[in-house]
Amino acid sequence: PGGSQGDLCLGGAIGRYNGPGQVQHSGVVRSIELGRDLSQTPTPTGPVAVIAGETWNFQFWHRDSVGGGTTSNFTDGVAVRFQ
Repeated sequence: PGGSQGDLCLGGAIGRYNGPGQVQHSGVVRSIELGRDLSQTPTPTGPVAVIAGETWNFQFWHRDSVGGGTTSNFTDGVAVRFQ
């Protein structure tokens, strides 16, 4: 996205974890934990169930500070194969 310091590695139909309790503050430990219900994985057309054998790609979008200014950044993308 414009103004972000990082690169969005994902493309196509992107679902977002932005519901209650899903947007979190990492605090001084700079880490979050997000437990997921794999029968309710977000997609642009609504939640779907993950099926064994599928590979899903994830990336974390976060706020960041560069040179004293507020911006956003992205983690590296990760592919997860579900069993």
